[in-house]
Amino acid sequence: MCISKKELEKKVQELRSLKALKEETEDGIEAVEREIISYMKENETDTEITDTGRITYKEQSRTTLDKKKLTEILGDDLKPFEKTTNYMVLRVK
Repeated sequence: MCISKKELEKKVQELRSLKALKEETEDGIEAVEREIISYMKENETDTEITDTGRITYKEQSRTTLDKKKLTEILGDDLKPFEKTTNYMVLRVK
C-alpha cells in the first residue's frame, strides 16, 4: 500500500487524535478504579460480589532478581543470564 505524503500527514493527525483520546480514557479508567478502591477500603473488604461480576482488591507479590547483588556474587559477566527481545517501535512526534 503506497500513500502520498498528504495522506501520511492525515494519518499522523489521526494518530495524535486517537492517542489524546486514549490518554483521556486512561485517566477516566484510573479515576473509576480509585473510586472502586475507595469503596473496598471504606467497607473493609477484599472481595465484593455484584450483579455483574466479582471484585477483588488484594495484595499480590512479585519476585525479581537484584542485578546489583547478583553482580557482586557472580561478577560483571551476567551475559549468560541475559535474555534479549527485539521488536519494532513506531514513534511519531
